[in-house]
Amino acid sequence: MEVSDYINSAKTFAEKAAKLSQKMSQGLVDNARELGFPGSESGAQYFDTSEEKMRNIKRQLDSKNDREKLDGLKRLIAMISKGRDVSEFFPDVVKNVVSQNIEIRKLVYIFLLRYAEQEPDLALLSINSFQKDLSDKNQIIRAMALRVMSGIRVPVISPIVLLGIKKCITDPSPYVRKTAAHAIPKCYSLDSSQKEALVEIIATLLKDRSNIVIGSTIMAFNEVCPNRFDLIHPCFRKLCSMLGDCDEWGQMSILNVLIRYGRSQFLNPNPNGEDESKVQPKKKAITNNKSFYSSDDSSVSDDDDQDQLDIEVIELDVDHELLLKSCIPLLQSRNSGVVLAVAKLFYYLSPASEAEKIAKPLIRILRSHREQSYVVLSNIAAMSLKRPYLFESSFQHFYTQSSEPVFIRDTKLDILTTIVTESNIHTLLGELQQYVKSPNKDFVAATIQAIARCATTVPTAADQCLRLLMKLLRSKNELVVAESVLVLTRLLQVPNVQRSKSVIALVKLLETLKVPMARANILWLVGQYAETLPHVGPDVLRQAVKNFVNEDNITKLQILTLSAKLICLNPDHSILNNLNQYLLNLARYDTDYDVRDRARFLRALTIPNQQEKAGLNQIKHHLKDILLSNKEAPVIESEANNSADYNIGSLSLLAHQPLPGYEPLPDFPEEQPDTSVRNVEELEGWSGSRTVVMESGFGSDSFDQRYRSSRFNSGSASTALSGVEAMGNSSMYSPSSATVKKKGNDYDLDAFYDESTDEEESSEESEEDDSEEESEEEEEGEEEEGSEEGTGSEEETDSSSEDERVPRKK
Repeated sequence: MEVSDYINSAKTFAEKAAKLSQKMSQGLVDNARELGFPGSESGAQYFDTSEEKMRNIKRQLDSKNDREKLDGLKRLIAMISKGRDVSEFFPDVVKNVVSQNIEIRKLVYIFLLRYAEQEPDLALLSINSFQKDLSDKNQIIRAMALRVMSGIRVPVISPIVLLGIKKCITDPSPYVRKTAAHAIPKCYSLDSSQKEALVEIIATLLKDRSNIVIGSTIMAFNEVCPNRFDLIHPCFRKLCSMLGDCDEWGQMSILNVLIRYGRSQFLNPNPNGEDESKVQPKKKAITNNKSFYSSDDSSVSDDDDQDQLDIEVIELDVDHELLLKSCIPLLQSRNSGVVLAVAKLFYYLSPASEAEKIAKPLIRILRSHREQSYVVLSNIAAMSLKRPYLFESSFQHFYTQSSEPVFIRDTKLDILTTIVTESNIHTLLGELQQYVKSPNKDFVAATIQAIARCATTVPTAADQCLRLLMKLLRSKNELVVAESVLVLTRLLQVPNVQRSKSVIALVKLLETLKVPMARANILWLVGQYAETLPHVGPDVLRQAVKNFVNEDNITKLQILTLSAKLICLNPDHSILNNLNQYLLNLARYDTDYDVRDRARFLRALTIPNQQEKAGLNQIKHHLKDILLSNKEAPVIESEANNSADYNIGSLSLLAHQPLPGYEPLPDFPEEQPDTSVRNVEELEGWSGSRTVVMESGFGSDSFDQRYRSSRFNSGSASTALSGVEAMGNSSMYSPSSATVKKKGNDYDLDAFYDESTDEEESSEESEEDDSEEESEEEEEGEEEEGSEEGTGSEEETDSSSEDERVPRKK
């Protein structure tokens, strides 16, 4: 090779290197501009709405350079985000729908979804390209085409969208099939007349073996045909088995469907009303003569056997028990929505004695954002109204903290006063006494209300609660005193001689208390105790009449009522009659019409008149029964009672009113429905729980043969891999693993919840090791026989290879 050739090749190499360097530097600048690094143009440039920039958009969209097209599209999307109408660029954008650049296509699709309704004719021009993209080699493009086509809100294209969905449900990619499932509700909302065809598509997708697809299919099921449980029958056991492998949103959808399915297909697990009792049930659900969730009879001791003689046996359906078992692992989910959905399922479908499993997981997810904590606490408050024993063991977890917002602290107070018992009432009252010192006025008022609820929840501690409230009357905070008076009025509204001293203590506060509502309550309470305390009422009335003109309207009304009560009890008392006459004259000219009406009404009942009518005499005859009627025992309820009738986990429970789309759960059937509808043959390719079909790439037949032959020494490849195997952790579910137990070809669910002792596990492991050693010896014998029957070429190659390795080692 001559020197000139070397020089030419070097020159060519230098030119290529210079071009590569220029290209790399341009790429770095572009990336820096997109990421907004210091010293580069940031993403804020796309929000520049100057006329010059807007005029350049058309030129950029018509450019042959993908970078300029991206800049133009990004400016349009930025304008859309600011609320500006850029529909004038619709024809220029539609032309780029056939671009080979995926980033350009994504932005074009976003633009089309925004303005397809305004420009339906131009949007239809892009349908052909979408239909063509449904056959693209790239699964992302196929899914994106269907997603955009189903998102164009033009009713004319609903048949085309339906055809696209039918095509994509047979796609080899689970991602595309999942997109097809998401497109079903969109097509249904676009044209509800296609419901029958969409139901058939959902029935087909429910047979899918991919856990990626099944969650989205259940979402479509909830939107289109939520009560078609005949579609759930054949795949019920598959759904239970796949729960752990689905994504979190899919798990919540599946759980909601299974709750409604269980309420309509299984018998009530609490036939004697244990789920409505506030007392912790002692009975345990036992199926097949062994303890619930136990797979080993030997784990039950002789003492337990003796105790179970007095326990009523509740037999659960096999599928009912399978559903409860399959949901237990999800209680450890990191998603609070999944945990709440499982708690809802156990609350409505499990025996009352087994519902305690949901308490600790719900307490765990309280350690999250305050919005999530409020939702969980609201559901706990609703659960504790009917079953307070569920959270008695977690009593201290509901103590409030000063850093928490008021709405969380109020909800915790509701829970504490609901689950309080005689054993922890003293601890709770000490805690509430500290809460009263809070600078937050609303929280202080809620705390005092909580003390009153404790008195009604635990009647044996009512006197202790009264003493604490009376102690709060000596507080220097007027708000604390006023709220305490309001609460004491409700607790003392039933006249009782033993509590007369508390009423006298409240009367003494009239000299210093300025809150109108509190003063009115004290005056009303004095009237209720007018017979019990005959000397207190007249003196209180005398003091009140002196300052009647300066009192608030609500207080004036109670002064008038007190005067009428005293006249009713002492009609011949001259001093009281004079006070009553003077008071009625003051009220006659009051500025408030309510006070004037009350005075006119009581004047006719308390002051004799010569021209009285017959009906008025009858009312006067029953005046004492009207004014001094006995009140019922006080019942102070929390706000959680307003939502007690709504389903756990529903938005209506948080809103305290039924919202659009809310449906109560169906009642349990009185007779057991046909259980044979779930006895169907295993779907083709379905090899037990937690199975995902892998069609191409990782998990394909070719890869599967290499993978399984090297890992498991299997001669034939299976087209179904478990979800863990698909991530490369096949050893977790390999047959050689001692932690996995099988029944035939299926995973044994009972083995995952086995409560056997360590000795039994070690014995089982030793037996498995012995069986494995025997199988290995048999395989080695078969291999030796096969090698003896084979040709001698392999022996020659082996010997030659050994000869080659020996001198290398030397």
